[in-house]
Amino acid sequence: MNSSESLKTKKSYRNKTKLSIILLLVSAILFFMAKYIAGFSNLYYKYIYLILVNTIARAFSLVQISVYEIILYAFCAFVIIKIIMFIYLKLRERITFKEIILKSITDMLIYLSLFIFLNVISQGINSFKDDFVQLTNLNINDTSEEKLIELCEYLKNNINELDNKIDKDDLGFLKLDNNVKQHGIENMENLGETYFCLQGFYPNPKPYIFSKIMSYQLLEGETTFTIEANYNNDMPKWNVPSTICHELSHIRGFNNEDEANYISFLSCINSKSYEYQYSGYLMAYTYCMNDLYRINLDAFKKINSDLSNNVKNELKNDSNYWSKYEGGISDLYNKTYDVLLKMGGQEAGIASYNGVVKLLVSGYKVQFF
Repeated sequence: MNSSESLKTKKSYRNKTKLSIILLLVSAILFFMAKYIAGFSNLYYKYIYLILVNTIARAFSLVQISVYEIILYAFCAFVIIKIIMFIYLKLRERITFKEIILKSITDMLIYLSLFIFLNVISQGINSFKDDFVQLTNLNINDTSEEKLIELCEYLKNNINELDNKIDKDDLGFLKLDNNVKQHGIENMENLGETYFCLQGFYPNPKPYIFSKIMSYQLLEGETTFTIEANYNNDMPKWNVPSTICHELSHIRGFNNEDEANYISFLSCINSKSYEYQYSGYLMAYTYCMNDLYRINLDAFKKINSDLSNNVKNELKNDSNYWSKYEGGISDLYNKTYDVLLKMGGQEAGIASYNGVVKLLVSGYKVQFF
């Protein structure tokens, strides 16, 4: 490498490093403003985030497959090509090992800083806006054991009733029709007629092409900087309707996992689709019964014994499915995601998902019947 090329390379390293630092600084400033300046995240949601939804989300909604999944695979392919290129250049003695290290570090730094920046402006700031509880004046007080038991009975009765109404496959498990994605959008739009904070554009939910990637992370769905509602289409089908509404809740700016689960539940049980109702009630039942198991084992056994055998088989199949993917990859992802949730203001981390129980108990006979 001659001196001219060397100077260009060094300038490229400096420019990439500067850009990375700028992106990280802007991300940090926006994050701390959202967390510590009252009202900032609400203004950001109103004047910036909704513009992103009505432009980026609308545009990507026209693409029938997940744009984020395409980006993920393209990035992996790009990294592999870069590694092959470095090996080739090293073998031809056109690049030194030191140059490979420096270029790799500066490249990864800019990729990481860009990823953080995009997630902050598209999702992270919303973690500190007014939440669904505040906007709907839900009173979180009565979370007694007695009310939890009553709620579990209520959920069990509705599930048993819906078990006789839903479409099923040859194995007796929930069967979904081809309109499942459109039903999810309609459910959220209908719930928006009751709660103004849920009004707005909802993009087309998208199943991952290679959904097993999600399964290895124990993921049912995800919403990222592309502002898409992506879901795992490989998991047992009863999870799909409630997951679609959960991810669409994130699109509406409700990032807290407990609230997304609660909004999903309200959306599902008010659906005209029995399959959506079944998914919503069963999702809530699993969370509530998990809590009841720890609090009152006798009450848990009594309620569970009255659950339809078909539904018990559904839950057993679900447990068997996810157990296949538990291991090193899922553990690493859960630990990483736990940290990210805590950084984003959800103090309970990954346990936030089960926080929906408190909302369900509080909303019982108040926001749903």
